[in-house]
This record gives sequence, C-alpha cells and structure tokens, in this order.
Amino acid sequence: TGCAGAEQPGPAPLPSAASTPSAAASRATPGPTSSVPAPATTTGTTRSPVRWIDGSATGPAGEVQRTVRAYWSMVVRLAERPDPADPQLAALTIDPQQATLVRLFTSAKESGLSQRGPIFAVSGSPAVRGASAQTTTCLDQTFVKVYESSGRPRPGSSGGPTAFDVRLRRDGGSWKVSSASTRSTPCTVPR
Repeated sequence: TGCAGAEQPGPAPLPSAASTPSAAASRATPGPTSSVPAPATTTGTTRSPVRWIDGSATGPAGEVQRTVRAYWSMVVRLAERPDPADPQLAALTIDPQQATLVRLFTSAKESGLSQRGPIFAVSGSPAVRGASAQTTTCLDQTFVKVYESSGRPRPGSSGGPTAFDVRLRRDGGSWKVSSASTRSTPCTVPR
C-alpha cells in the first residue's frame, strides 16, 4: 500500500515509516477508535495470503516474531480494504508508525485504491534488548497489484522483494511496532 496517492504509477510496496503521504492524507485524520481488536492473524487474507518461509523463533524473540508477523498480516489486510480506524492499528503499533499507517490508509480509502495478491515473507531473527527489539523482514510482493476504484489493476503496479527494518517497543505489556522503514539493500525470499 505504498500507494498513498493516485499519482504513483510504479510498484506499490507495503508502507514504511518513510512513506510520503499524499496531500489528502496530510489532513488531520481519525485514529483507531475501538478498544477491541480482532484476533491477530499472521496469514494475511484469502485474496492476499502471507506465507512465512522462515521457522518460528522461541523465547523472547518468538514473541517479537509473532508480533511482527501479525503486524504485516494486518497491513496486508488493510491494504486490501483500507480502514484507518481499524482497532488492530492500536493493538499492534505505536507512533510514529501508527500515525504513518493512519495517514496512508486514509489516503487509500479516499482514493478508492486497494492492493492484493499473495506475499512470500521472511520475518527475520529478532534482536531483543530490554523493552526494545528489532528485526529485518523481507516481503516478496511480486504477485501483488494495486487496484483502482474501478477494480482494474494499475499498470506497472506489481511489487518485488523489499526489505524492511522493523523496530518494536514494549507498550502496556505487549510488543508494538514503532517503525517499519524500507532498506535500500535487496533481500530474497526462497520459494
């Protein structure tokens, strides 16, 4: 859903903290309102499944890894059906990432854009230090496309493998994503 504005004709990687929102998204937008999030899934949706290729971590890194997978699954779900007030935004993110996603999904909803297709992913090996953690994830969005409000795919909107530096902090007893920024180095997801 790096498709923050209709003016972007190229590939649409999932959003990161470095995403630039459109002018429509710059306006004040409502944040997540419900305090009861849907159960966190890590497998995306039927039309946009996420297949995690790497194994499961254990111990403190396992908890962080589950949060990272739930985060990306939520982002994929909201890219398909944008909802800037979705309660999982508050359950899985904190600012500045939460504000970035609210702006991005507000813009996508106002523009009538959606993004869908299968994603192959590697969640990485989380490094946990006290109340903070980080990992590098790789999402291969080769088969993902951006769809216009008419339902037609946007030409040239397929993505590719993208690496993200994901940072998390403990908040209210659970891990939450505080930033997810695109890395300039390439990544590979084995299939």
